[in-house]
This record gives sequence, C-alpha cells and structure tokens, in this order.
Amino acid sequence: MMKWKKITPREFVITRWSGGKTTQIAIDPPEADYADRNFHFRLSSATVEQENSEFTVLPDYDRIIAPIRGELSLYYNKSARPVVLHELECAAFDGAWNTRSRGRVIDYNLMTRKGVCSGSTFALMVGVGQTASLSAGGRDRGVMLIWCAAGTAGISVSGETALLSPRDAARLDWDAGSAPEEIILRGAGEEPVRIMVARVSFLSSV
Repeated sequence: MMKWKKITPREFVITRWSGGKTTQIAIDPPEADYADRNFHFRLSSATVEQENSEFTVLPDYDRIIAPIRGELSLYYNKSARPVVLHELECAAFDGAWNTRSRGRVIDYNLMTRKGVCSGSTFALMVGVGQTASLSAGGRDRGVMLIWCAAGTAGISVSGETALLSPRDAARLDWDAGSAPEEIILRGAGEEPVRIMVARVSFLSSV
C-alpha cells in the first residue's frame, strides 16, 4: 500500500549551530529527535557559513551529502586529498569517520541508521514543461523523499496531483511487497526544476 503527502517549509525544524543553520526536512519516526540520536533516518539541508567545518561524528549512521549551491570539499580521517563535489553531486560516507569540509555551501544531507535502513540519493533536473518519471514501491518497506531545491514542480501519484513550490517536499511511504507505482514530475514554473530524490529501504526484520 502506498501513501504520500506534501511537506511545506512551515513543517520543517530549523536549528542553528556554530557554522550556520540546519533545516530538518523529514525525520523518522516523527517523534524522534536528532539530539537524542534515536532516529531511523533524517533528511536535512544546511547553510554552511564558515569556510572550514568539522562534521559531528555519528558512528551509528551512514551519510550522503551533496552541495545544492556552491562547491564542497570533503576530507575523511585526516586525508590530505579531498573528495570534491560540484553542485548536485552526491558522496556517501560512514558517519563514524572524522570528516571535515571546506566551502561555504547550501547542502543536502541524508542520514540512515546502520542495521535499520539504507539510503540512496540523486539529483534530477526537469525542464520547463518537461516531465520525468520515478518508480516507488518494491520488496522492502521504504520511503521516497522528493525535495524541490529550486523551481516549481507538479507531482502526480496514483492520480492525485500537487504543486511543489521551491523548498517543498513530498514523502511517499510503502509497505513491503507493494507493487511499483509511477510518480510523474513536471516542470511547472518559468525555470528548470532542481529536485533531490532520496530513497530509504528498511531491513526486512525491522
């Protein structure tokens, strides 16, 4: 069974830290708290205002990060050679690693708890008046999070439609064994749409 909902910025949780601010787009379960480290997954976007930043060590989580605006260099475990990410490029790494970054950016960040679920992310560009198709559902229980980073997109799921304004998101949940369903995204504004898609799959034992 598939269910979905639109999430607007009014529902986001914003926190400040020494190097900028973080906007929490989604967390699971809903009553979880990032500070308590009791979440299964968390999707967020941070504005990094300092040139150099140290990441919080999160040994129980895997992470994926992408710069939405700007260029980001990641240094893992005191490595002198960075992984350089251009806009909308994603990098996956272990939250247990000592990680630092260079670059003032707006980023996109997915965290998934080890032994509970796994995640993947990718960027999608949809031109004005054009459409793109995604598939949700499958063998394992899962969640798809579609975040409109820039531009306006129309979304259609199972005959239901909605309009995603800049920074709006859509969340789709399905049970294990759900038949795949098609999601249609359409560029509905006057400029191409930048969309970030995250897919989270839960282990069958969870």
